[in-house]
Amino acid sequence: MPRISKEESRARRDEIIDSCAALYRTENYHDITMSHIAKGVSFGRANIYNYFQCKDEIMLALLQREHELWADDLDALAAQAGRLGDEQLADGLAASLQAREQMLKLLAMNLYDMEQNSRLENLIQLKHAYGRVIASLQGLLAGAKPGWDQARIDRFTFGFMPFLHGVYPYAFHTRKQTEAIEAVGVAKPGMSLHEMVRTLVLQLLEAD
Repeated sequence: MPRISKEESRARRDEIIDSCAALYRTENYHDITMSHIAKGVSFGRANIYNYFQCKDEIMLALLQREHELWADDLDALAAQAGRLGDEQLADGLAASLQAREQMLKLLAMNLYDMEQNSRLENLIQLKHAYGRVIASLQGLLAGAKPGWDQARIDRFTFGFMPFLHGVYPYAFHTRKQTEAIEAVGVAKPGMSLHEMVRTLVLQLLEAD
């Protein structure tokens, strides 16, 4: 079998992740199989195992990519940090997360499955991406809030980041979930994802 270049290898890896991402937009996590993912790539299923041992590792790689894309957005926002008031900062963070729906869904619904079933080296790559997100977020805060010391930046960071693991179910409901909520008369939040993130960010910015 002929060897492929590093560029071709990266393209194949991306193709696998793209196929998985497309399925995850419409299918339940546990219903997605390697066979389903293989149908979305241009090469044989056996080649997928050269990159990932299981579906959970592909999902973990998708979560890693989502973190890397979010870090890029945070870095772009940080380039304007000196001109951002609290309202603009809150809007910018909310907009950056509105574009990361799959990241929020994976964090809320499937993080433990992915981490438990993936090889350590794959999990370490995800944590590198997470570390970059933390550095990018803290760099943004340092630029936007020059009067804050590291303890204040940490207080915002670790009030904000855990929120991301739970916001998805409040922002997005399946039809069955909506029917169940309505059946018991529990109020649904009348806020979009953007509004929920923006509200929290403003509260964290104003907190002493």
